[in-house]
Amino acid sequence: MPELPEVETIRRQLANRLPGRRIVSVERSEPFMLRDVSVAKLASSLRGRRVESVTRRGKFLLLSLEGDLVLTVHLGMTGQLLLQAEKPSGDHVRFSFILEGGGSRLVFRDMRKFGRLHLTHGGPAARVEAMGPDAWLGDWTADDLARLLARRRAPLKAFLLDQRRLAGVGNIYADEILFEAGLSPLRPAGALSPGEVGRLAAAVREKLDEGVRLRGCSISDYVDVEGRAGGFQGTLKAYGRHGQSCLRCGATLVRAIVAGRGTAFCPSCQH
Repeated sequence: MPELPEVETIRRQLANRLPGRRIVSVERSEPFMLRDVSVAKLASSLRGRRVESVTRRGKFLLLSLEGDLVLTVHLGMTGQLLLQAEKPSGDHVRFSFILEGGGSRLVFRDMRKFGRLHLTHGGPAARVEAMGPDAWLGDWTADDLARLLARRRAPLKAFLLDQRRLAGVGNIYADEILFEAGLSPLRPAGALSPGEVGRLAAAVREKLDEGVRLRGCSISDYVDVEGRAGGFQGTLKAYGRHGQSCLRCGATLVRAIVAGRGTAFCPSCQH
């Protein structure tokens, strides 16, 4: 699933290419994936609108359009957002927006149709407004994190996946963050010492920053707007490595299910 670093990579690329350009027309729409708008309303509302900016909140892309419209895009588990010069062909094209200038297109592919697209007026989709601060660039400190963790009985990984607390961390980066911090994903979130909270806060920023620098993690469907894979998958120390030796202590990593998600960790050096 595209998480914060993957979405930030796409945002940076689109922010360099979309602002100032108009959407000529909506070539294709998938009704099942639309929220807050119908297919007909999407087409009529976007036609001729100029893109003013491309920003991000957590895992969500926000395309601000003239007329105070906001297109909120969530890539779901298998979504890809691509810029293509030709009319898209093949399976899984759910949305296609023709852009002015050379007939290029912004294309949303999604094999499983878990992605969502909202069109709202005056601000992003309501689900975005309910999120916590950005896990990478948000205005929060270790003390703020300690207050969020306090008295919470949920497993630590479940806390990291809760977008109402910190926005942007998903399954892959949660495993890597907890490995980096030396913390078990099964620990009750409210049981951390001040020193452990400090390690966790540093690891959140560090691993997300590394993911952004490496242009995301391509272990499944993720590619950038040009169809290129990221590089973070080459650094994985925990995610998907259950049954293999821990790169820190040599013990065997194990697998557990936390918040419905497969979780890999070292029972020897993650406490």
